[in-house]
Amino acid sequence: MKVTSRGLLFIGLWLLPLGIGIMIGRQKSPSSRENSVFEGAPATSGTSSGNLSGSPSLSNQSSGLSRKRSVSSPDQHDRIEAARFQMAEILNTSNRIERTRQLIQFIDQLDPSEYDGVVSGFRESGWVDYNRSEYVMLISAWMSQDPHSAIDYFEQSEPDGWSRKTAIAAWAAEDPEAAAGAIDGLQDEGDVNDWIVGLAQGMARNDPAGALKTLQRLPADETRKQAIRTILPEVVSRGTDFAGEWVKMIEEPKLQREAATGLARPLADRDPVAAAEWIRDINTVGARRDASEVVADVYAANDMEGAKLWTESLPLDTMTEAAEGVAKHLARQDPAEAAQWLQNLGDDPDLDGARILFLREAGSQDPQIALDSVPTLSKSSDQERYYRDILKTWSKTDKQAAIAWAIDNSATLPPKVIKSIVPKDQHPE
Repeated sequence: MKVTSRGLLFIGLWLLPLGIGIMIGRQKSPSSRENSVFEGAPATSGTSSGNLSGSPSLSNQSSGLSRKRSVSSPDQHDRIEAARFQMAEILNTSNRIERTRQLIQFIDQLDPSEYDGVVSGFRESGWVDYNRSEYVMLISAWMSQDPHSAIDYFEQSEPDGWSRKTAIAAWAAEDPEAAAGAIDGLQDEGDVNDWIVGLAQGMARNDPAGALKTLQRLPADETRKQAIRTILPEVVSRGTDFAGEWVKMIEEPKLQREAATGLARPLADRDPVAAAEWIRDINTVGARRDASEVVADVYAANDMEGAKLWTESLPLDTMTEAAEGVAKHLARQDPAEAAQWLQNLGDDPDLDGARILFLREAGSQDPQIALDSVPTLSKSSDQERYYRDILKTWSKTDKQAAIAWAIDNSATLPPKVIKSIVPKDQHPE
């Protein structure tokens, strides 16, 4: 469902004063909920590799799938044990389509009161790492059947937070207001609040712009940064026009740069020409520069001539950065053409990044062309470094040619470079 204005107001007003109940560095404290369905669930155990599929074999599941838990009646205990055993059989089905079909049927007949036992058995038996997609289906179904019990379980038993994110994201995609209210006051240990990251991920499935607006009301901490990153796939799926507007909504410059850079590669992979035009529309120099190099790298790998023309047409503050992505690929194809292209771009010191990438690529392919281009670097310290590096690399394959070049150009080479490559008895006077 769409996140309505009322929904955003609800979540925003709640997020701001409460900070979603979690600050970075807090240690996890006992839950204040009185009706928790489970206490002290063990962490996911190590996995076995006894069968050809790489998953723990059914014969190795007895300890996990048969582990007894406190349940309300013997009949319920028997049902949970049977469900655990059935789940193990399903996960040992080698055909993925058949395994998924059986899992759907299994979930359809599972009673809400049995999820706790089945999920804990799944984790205790080491299946999560091998059957992550099936685990996601299972906990998503639990969230749709009995979300509060699922949240209670993951609040107390989840060791790494991944299940928390996955569970709350499934609910937030359907009802963000209810999901936000359910995690009100829940604490999480570590630097990142996984409940909030999952909430943002779920909200973004229907409204990435609304999710961003809500998150920007939070403190500028690691939780917010990671939550915004989880929104990026949903932004990419909506295309470059939406991505452009979405990036403009980010108020913090550093975060905007990070988000634009994170969007650049997947957008360029989808359509490098559209991504190149998207770069032009980014209204802040820092974000535009950082994203342009990434787009240029993908664009040049697919259409060198198009990437060159696009780079040349950019404003100077962005062209110098985009040139890095082109120079790397062009140097691999034709070092001489790459050297000439870079010279044609001008002598702006900000082009040094592109020049250095060119030298690193061309130095092993055509060391003479690379060495002739070293003086274009604006800093003498960089010139000395790359003279030495390229000559050292060249001497490994043709030592005499490297020495001869250094002697012939000794008048312009730094003394330390000559000393590092030319034998003492051949030093020029």
